[in-house]
Amino acid sequence: MAPIRFVLGLLALILFAGAAALTGERIAAPGVPSASDVRAARNLAVALAEVAAADEPSPVTASIADMEGAARVLTNGVPRLRLSPRVADDALAVKAAFRLSGGTWLTGGVRIAEVEDYGYPQISANIGTLPIPALLLEPLLGLAHKAAEMRAGTRFPTTREAILAFEAGKGTANVVLDLPQGLLKGVSKLAPSDDAIDGQRVNRLYARTMASLAGRPLDLSEVYAAMFAGAPRSGDGARTHARAAMVAAAMVVVGPRTARLARGAEASFNPEFPATLDVSLAGRDDLAKHFALSAALAASADPAIGRALGTWKELDDSLAGGSGFSFVDLAADRAGLRFGEATTDPARAARLMSRLVAGADLLPLTALGFSEGMNSDAFERRYRDISSAEYAAAVARVDRALDTLPMMAR
Repeated sequence: MAPIRFVLGLLALILFAGAAALTGERIAAPGVPSASDVRAARNLAVALAEVAAADEPSPVTASIADMEGAARVLTNGVPRLRLSPRVADDALAVKAAFRLSGGTWLTGGVRIAEVEDYGYPQISANIGTLPIPALLLEPLLGLAHKAAEMRAGTRFPTTREAILAFEAGKGTANVVLDLPQGLLKGVSKLAPSDDAIDGQRVNRLYARTMASLAGRPLDLSEVYAAMFAGAPRSGDGARTHARAAMVAAAMVVVGPRTARLARGAEASFNPEFPATLDVSLAGRDDLAKHFALSAALAASADPAIGRALGTWKELDDSLAGGSGFSFVDLAADRAGLRFGEATTDPARAARLMSRLVAGADLLPLTALGFSEGMNSDAFERRYRDISSAEYAAAVARVDRALDTLPMMAR
C-alpha cells in the first residue's frame, strides 16, 4: 500500500500546487463551430470507433485544422471547457482550461512528443504553471488506469499498450492505436451511476412494447402511451419509470443500440422482432427518430448536450452528401428534449403521464413549414453562424411554436 499512498500523496500535492497556480497560460475563447468543424469532429470520432472495432492495430491521422475544428465543437457542447491543440517541433501539444465554480479557471496541458524509433511517445503535462515531467507522469497514468479498471469492472489497455507509434509534423499528427473491442462500452461504465437509468426496466418496457405494437404503422404518441401503461403516477416511481421509458422508446424507434444510454440495458433480442417499428411523427419517420433520441438524451444526460448534438447534426447535414440544414428536424429535436427533460423531475413526470394518450400532439403542424434543405452556403448567407442574432431568432420561433402544445408545457 505504501507505493499507492505515495502516488496519491504526490497527486494531491500536484493538484494543490496546480490550484495555487491556476492562471497558467490563458486560452482564448474558442470560435463558433462551423459545418466543416462538425464534419471534422465526426470523422475523428468515426475513426476512433473503427479502431476500437478493428481486430488489429490501426493508424489514425488528424490535421491541426481537423483538431482545432473538433475542439471548437467540443467546447461548444461543454462551455466550461476550452481546448487549444498545436502541432510543432515533432510534438502535439494540447492546452486546456476548465472553469470552476466561482469563475476561476483551472489550466493545464499535455505534450506528446515523437521519439527516434517512431514508437511510444514521450508524454509530459502541466497543471497551471506546475510542470509534470514524463518521469512523474508515468506512475500517475498507471494509478488512473487502475482506478478506471476498478470502477468499470473491465480491463483497459495502458497508454503503452494502446499507443504503439506516434509522429507529428507539418501540421499533422499520426498515431497507431491498438484498442480492444468493447472499449467504448467499458468507458461508458465510468460515468457516474448514482442517478443511472434502470436498465432492467428499460429492457422490460422495450420487449413489452415490441411484442404488443409490432406489425402496423404507429404514431409516436402511441409508443409513449404504451410505455406508460400501468406506470406509477407519483413520486420517484413516476420519475424512474418515465426516464426508463424514454430510452426504451428510442430503442423501439431509433434502434436497440440506444440502450447504451441506460446502465446495463442490453435488450434480450427476439428474432421475431424487427430492428425497429414503423413509427412516424407528423407523418414523417425521420422526425420520430429525432424526437425519440433527443428525449432519451435529455432523460439520461444534460439536456444542453442534446441541444448541441441536434445543432451539430443539422450543420453536418448542410454539407455535401447531407439532406440540408432543417429547422423542422431541429423542432423535433427540441420537442423531444422538452419531453425527456420533464421525466427528470417526479412532479413533471407525473403531469406528463397524465397528459399523454395515444394520438396526443408531440409536434405542432406549423413546424412543418419551417425552412429545411439548406446547404452550408445558404445557411451562412442567411444566418452567418449559430451564434448570430438571426439564428437565435429562428430558434426562438421554433420554441414559440412548441409552447402552443400542452405536452410541451414546461
